[in-house]
Amino acid sequence: MNGRIAHRAAATIISLALVISAGGVASMARAAPRAINFLCGDSQTPQVMIDIDGTFARRENSWQSPEVGRMLKFQCYPALGRDVAGEWILVPYGSTRAWVNLSAVRFADGMNISQLPSADQVPPAPPPRRMRLPGVPTVSRKAQQLYRDAVRAGRTPGMAAVIGDCNSEHPVYFGRFGAGAFDLTPYPELRRTAQVFAASFKRISVATSGSFNAAMAFDPTWSDPKQCKRDEGPLACELRLSNASVLLISLGTGDTFTWQDFEANYKAIVEYALARKVVPVLMTKADMLETKQGGAPANYINGVVRKLGAQYSLPVIDFALAARQLPNGGLVIEHNTNMQEIEPFHVNEAGMDARILLTLQTLAQFPTVNPPVRKR
Repeated sequence: MNGRIAHRAAATIISLALVISAGGVASMARAAPRAINFLCGDSQTPQVMIDIDGTFARRENSWQSPEVGRMLKFQCYPALGRDVAGEWILVPYGSTRAWVNLSAVRFADGMNISQLPSADQVPPAPPPRRMRLPGVPTVSRKAQQLYRDAVRAGRTPGMAAVIGDCNSEHPVYFGRFGAGAFDLTPYPELRRTAQVFAASFKRISVATSGSFNAAMAFDPTWSDPKQCKRDEGPLACELRLSNASVLLISLGTGDTFTWQDFEANYKAIVEYALARKVVPVLMTKADMLETKQGGAPANYINGVVRKLGAQYSLPVIDFALAARQLPNGGLVIEHNTNMQEIEPFHVNEAGMDARILLTLQTLAQFPTVNPPVRKR
């Protein structure tokens, strides 16, 4: 077994451990099929329940349409309408609406897609309300100067890269906004920032992956062999490919069982970015897996992130603080295969939207800097 396969296998074991230690029952063999209760309850509005392990919400009713969020098994959504072909269902999803394929859901007994109105007959969604959330940092003068220095050093202005775990993968974070699935209408003051950083939200980072932890940032095993150099870790690869001037660091959930090494590994990421004239922007997380499952002191990882932000005078997007005001703390209500609730760690639609908003409000504080004109 080569190093890449061994590390991938280890990550699979980590992911499985998250399920088992959350109180669920995990088996490597396929369980015998059994009847699953429809969990969405009684409602005057038809509902659908996700009936596979996971799928992605789509911006439009097409497999080619951008993915704009993750849907997990047993999640419930009001079914608003259907497409003409009867293959896709329109559902409310965060601040906007999204489509989910019929193959991924089930209706309550006696209900089916043909009973839904055509989507063109569904009234438009009301405009979203303006969210006022805590957790937006004040970007210090030092950090603003670091950004100016980054641009003067040749870093691309308006380019923010992401390093993170499952909650920072493209469809649930930058890609969600880039695909137009977050409504900016209540935030006209952020339109300029959205334009300046537009290329960032279209880019798919090679430094994000499910179960990603802080140590993997420098491990070439986790790099994309098609885009990265042989001995290049995901972080170095992403900074080279994107030439980013800002690095969003959204890690910690994958460090549930490696939390003792988190501070040293996270600090190494911060210092690596600074040494390469990239401004790190740190972010806390909403889950408490390292405490609930890994035996860490309460709020350990978020405490480390906040401490390092203060130590280096860097902005910390305190998503953990904002998530307290969101439904279910900004996290999906998750179940195991026995339909027992488990410790949640995936960000829900409200959490996805909140992270986008907090990120834009933070990026808006960086100065607008034009790249230097290079003499021929």
